[in-house]
Amino acid sequence: MPEPQRLVKPLDSFVREIALCVATNGDKGPALFWPENLRTLPALQRLARSGRPPGAGSRAPGPWLSPAAGPPRQPGSGGPEAELLAAALGERLGLLVRPSYRFLSCGAVGARRASSAAEYMVTVLDGACRCRVTRDTDAAGGPPRDAMDLRLRAGGTLFVPRGHAYDLLDVHTPTLLMELVLHEPD
Repeated sequence: MPEPQRLVKPLDSFVREIALCVATNGDKGPALFWPENLRTLPALQRLARSGRPPGAGSRAPGPWLSPAAGPPRQPGSGGPEAELLAAALGERLGLLVRPSYRFLSCGAVGARRASSAAEYMVTVLDGACRCRVTRDTDAAGGPPRDAMDLRLRAGGTLFVPRGHAYDLLDVHTPTLLMELVLHEPD
């Protein structure tokens, strides 16, 4: 029987940091952190490269990114290594975790992600963008409120708890994001 796959140390450390962030901030609000292990970002970037979509050239300035490539591509989960990371995080938190990648070209605006039924961990793997985090609605069902503007850059991870939404804005350089969606099992 084959030995189960294990995460490399920087990714295991990242999973523990995410779990601590969720436990600490889950009922308080959004949080932004950078991994303690200096090898975490390169390990996450290798994960992204291992799930490179077919036809993505190696000339890109970062994983899958090419200013001339046109609109962002959605490769799905990013491969078995990203799924292993998601499974390890899900096991630690007792939640289902779905990994995906988002690619934003220069001038792009990321679609609004609302987190009424899920929580999001958004990690910038390459590039930078501005992010606005808001509460989904106020108590009277009005428009989003309590806006918080952040600058996300490579290595930063944003936690967006339930009841909040985020928009990605001001993308001046090609940007690659890893998004982990955390939700309750069915």
